[in-house]
Amino acid sequence: MKRWAGIAAAVMLGMSLSLTGCGKAVNKGPSAPLVKTIVIGEDAKDAKDTFSGTVHGFFESPLAFQTGGRIMQRYVTSGERVTAGQELFSVDSKDAEEQAAAARSSLDAAGASLKLAQSTLARYEKLHAANAISDLAMDQTRNSYDLALTQYRSAEAALSRAENNLGFTTLVADRDGIVGTTLYEVGQVVAAGTPVVTIIDDSKLDVYISLTEKQYGLYSVGMPCEVTFWALPGVKVAGKVREVAAAPNAATGTYDAKVTLENPPQDVAVGMTAQVKFTDPDSARGFMVPLSAMASQQASPSVWVIRDGKAHLQKVETGRYGKDAVEITSGLKKGDRVVTAGVARLSEDEEVRV
Repeated sequence: MKRWAGIAAAVMLGMSLSLTGCGKAVNKGPSAPLVKTIVIGEDAKDAKDTFSGTVHGFFESPLAFQTGGRIMQRYVTSGERVTAGQELFSVDSKDAEEQAAAARSSLDAAGASLKLAQSTLARYEKLHAANAISDLAMDQTRNSYDLALTQYRSAEAALSRAENNLGFTTLVADRDGIVGTTLYEVGQVVAAGTPVVTIIDDSKLDVYISLTEKQYGLYSVGMPCEVTFWALPGVKVAGKVREVAAAPNAATGTYDAKVTLENPPQDVAVGMTAQVKFTDPDSARGFMVPLSAMASQQASPSVWVIRDGKAHLQKVETGRYGKDAVEITSGLKKGDRVVTAGVARLSEDEEVRV
């Protein structure tokens, strides 16, 4: 029994030493750190975005009457081309015509009074020169003339206002263009200042797109892009950002932007669905990388670049800063793999796992 007990003890000791040796082999050295990266130039990771939008006129003017009333005539239809000054709608002008007639009568009466005051003043001036009337009578005559002149000028202004109001009963196009949306029909009552029709100036064309909060800082006025159209396969038009809203749209929560088309073909029409692609971000705005990619422990702007499985510190120059991204204007090229997470624990020429 003692012999078997000794053999068992020896076996247990051997197993213990073997397991201890295996543990030492597993912990032979620290493993390479795991990092998260992006590849510069990849569409999905380099903020080169595509947006859907709609073609609009360069100017779209909602027109309204300056006086209210019942719509009596509609002279145009949606889609019709009009010229500046062309009549579009008219409202009931009966009241305005009566006011203009009354103002005209008042002017005629004021003109007659002024004519009488002028002739009286001329006679009294001759009598006064001959000392036939007193200074008081002369002053009263001059005052009567001044009063008649003032009343005449007031009547002239009243007639001008009445005639303007009469002109306001007809709504005319403010520019050449196409009739867009019409919001009222004959017989409806419209208030002054309420939009009735939209005139679209299609001498130039825009594409309206929307930017999210994260995209807002990446696109600026003057940035070039390429625009294609769902209804026109194969047609590509150069575009340029004309306007980016300073505040988000209250209805959508996104920032509205307008892209102006440069020399679009005649087939491109208002209302078409378009796709806007910013095709040259490298030259237009540099490379956009997440803020987390910046090596904060360095005095000058730097990022970690992975080459042959090892980390290398690369100095860069930065441009605009967005909410979550920064523009790299120099120091990187397409195809560079940049570390975006885990930069704080890296060292030069260190092996990493991607």
